Amino acid sequence: MKTNYALQPMSQEEFIKVLLEDQPFVPKYFGHDVVLNRLGAQPFEDSVRAVPRVHSATELVPGTLIIDTRPAAQFRAGHLPGAINLMDGGKFETWLGSIVGPKEKFYLLADTQIALDTVIRKSAKIGYETNIEGALLTPSQLPTSSPDLDLARVRERPDNFTIVDIRNRAETEQPIFPEALKIPLPELRERAHEVPTDKPILVHCAGGYRSAAGSSILQVALPQAEVFDLGEAVTEFQSQAVH
Repeated sequence: MKTNYALQPMSQEEFIKVLLEDQPFVPKYFGHDVVLNRLGAQPFEDSVRAVPRVHSATELVPGTLIIDTRPAAQFRAGHLPGAINLMDGGKFETWLGSIVGPKEKFYLLADTQIALDTVIRKSAKIGYETNIEGALLTPSQLPTSSPDLDLARVRERPDNFTIVDIRNRAETEQPIFPEALKIPLPELRERAHEVPTDKPILVHCAGGYRSAAGSSILQVALPQAEVFDLGEAVTEFQSQAVH
């Protein structure tokens, strides 16, 4: 106990500061979970079972955030208006709690019942299951799509795009596109208005997972703009930047 930093006398604010000292960013859910841990959460299984199920997209409350957890290619081919593409993956709950506020209601969407149950449980890991307005399977009608990117255009004239680098600040010390606008993904919803719309917008991260979320965020926030996701093709430009 004498050598464990977490057990030393300190205020809540000091504890949070020490715990996050080496973290690349502070997720929105962190403070929420500190309070939740102190007050005590509902039994996990009971809370997960209490998540409402939605059987039709017509039941969705207009204006409520939709988190579409399907793979990026499926999302680009068709999705519900206003949806954000946060693919299920190893850090799903971390990114969910970084993009969505602790008091914000949202819908969860997945392709299968197993996949839906998985993301509900991952949401519950950070205490967000009570934020889920409803969980639903992919509807048959998906009226919105995302534009396909012509990589040749990016290779030939990257300056024809407004490039948005949504990596964490420490990552951007090694730029991939020197003129890119740097806005970390956890800040993107709040700072979308900073992105110019006079040129097509190209969003990139380090490997493609975050850029799927980032491009969908900007597509919602800037409906008048043409927004592209560089996706996994970013690795090609990373190698060029190294050389």
